[in-house]
Amino acid sequence: MAVKSFQKWLEAYNADNTHPTKQPFFIHQATSYAYKNAETQRGVKKIVKPTISGLVFLQGTVKSIQKFLSQYFPQYHLVNDRCHGRPASIRDTIMQPFMNVLKAHPKQVTLLNAPIEKFAKDHVKLRVLTGPFKDYEGYIIRIDRNRQLVFDFAGHAVALRGVHQEDFEVAE
Repeated sequence: MAVKSFQKWLEAYNADNTHPTKQPFFIHQATSYAYKNAETQRGVKKIVKPTISGLVFLQGTVKSIQKFLSQYFPQYHLVNDRCHGRPASIRDTIMQPFMNVLKAHPKQVTLLNAPIEKFAKDHVKLRVLTGPFKDYEGYIIRIDRNRQLVFDFAGHAVALRGVHQEDFEVAE
């Protein structure tokens, strides 16, 4: 519920022309369908909800986002990078392809709860040479009987399905 209200507030903030700057944001949402009446199985309703509860991506520098949050939402904070212990920062060159895949094929992406070190053990680090994730580095791991690319995304492990057709090279 907090993400929905935060999203509405950000949309209103960005639409208001009295603010000197806009605050770009991204919330990954998944669409599912359910019967309106489960007993009779009649009518279908569309359900759109955030994939990861409470996760909103804000664009900007860490300092500017922290200032924005402390000014308007002091109860919210930036997620820390597990490896470095400071607020997570994702380069735009990594975030844009990630957002494009999440919008086009949301079921291909799985956010994992384990740290990347768990998946790195006994695997060779590879670099993707083709496709939307060109230059991403990660490990090919079997998850749910499917080979997936697991990579570090701001201190969290993320798995991508459907990358087995891409070309790879060993990352040094």
